[in-house]
Amino acid sequence: MEFTVIIMRGTSGSGKSSYAKKHYPDAVVCSADNFFIQKDGTYKFRADLLGRAHKSCHDFFIRALRNKARTIVVDNTNTTLREYKHYLQDARNYGYDVLFVRLDTPVDVAAKRNAHGVPLEAVERMANRMDEVPDGCQEIVVSGVTNG
Repeated sequence: MEFTVIIMRGTSGSGKSSYAKKHYPDAVVCSADNFFIQKDGTYKFRADLLGRAHKSCHDFFIRALRNKARTIVVDNTNTTLREYKHYLQDARNYGYDVLFVRLDTPVDVAAKRNAHGVPLEAVERMANRMDEVPDGCQEIVVSGVTNG
């Protein structure tokens, strides 16, 4: 049995969550966004809690690795190595294959449709800081995603 971690990469509104749901429906999904979902199902972002949200996401990821989930998706922006390095290292330490999936969506499209009210300027900054994945890592680039 193959064990895989998929690290989604892309700006807010690029279609990462929709893509993951469509292409990896049986995966365990780890997302910092889940921290901000209220009991009534509404999303309420608080910038002051972002660090706690990412810690919660990483803790959930480690539990999924320990539980030997077959497929795990990390559904955060993951624009720089600093953002995803610990997921990559942990996945490798647990013997998982790692695949990066980058959604290369036009910034104006992503800014208009992101569910979190991230302004165009912030989406542009995310797109501009997108770095290359480390040597030896496989990345699939999905261009022009408009509907996930």
